[in-house]
Amino acid sequence: MGKIIMNNEAKKEKTGALSIAAKVTGLSGLLLVLILLTVVLVVVFTVLNKNWNIYNTPESVISTLSIILSISGIVCGAIDLIRIKKGKSSKNGRVFDIVGIVSGSIGLAIRFIAMPPIVLTQIIKF
Repeated sequence: MGKIIMNNEAKKEKTGALSIAAKVTGLSGLLLVLILLTVVLVVVFTVLNKNWNIYNTPESVISTLSIILSISGIVCGAIDLIRIKKGKSSKNGRVFDIVGIVSGSIGLAIRFIAMPPIVLTQIIKF
């Protein structure tokens, strides 16, 4: 499996660039969300500065990047899965596409479900 025979020579199919992009961006988005969660937890629970504003700190850049990378992992993975289904792309990248979609989805879920309550509960205490 994964080999095409042409002129009595076996050529191995390459994993598509879109599959690799899905995997890399999805995992990068998830990693940045986890880094952001760690940074926010450290800042919120140790510093507890009343003037701390998450939108004017480096955390906002990490947050924006994590959202962009997570969404691009989902989109690249979905597009390539459609291309694989139509026979326009190599089946070798299917696992990469699924990894990109799942990790991007987990990253977005953590970012939009777990983060706001942590920040809001600590800000309201001031």
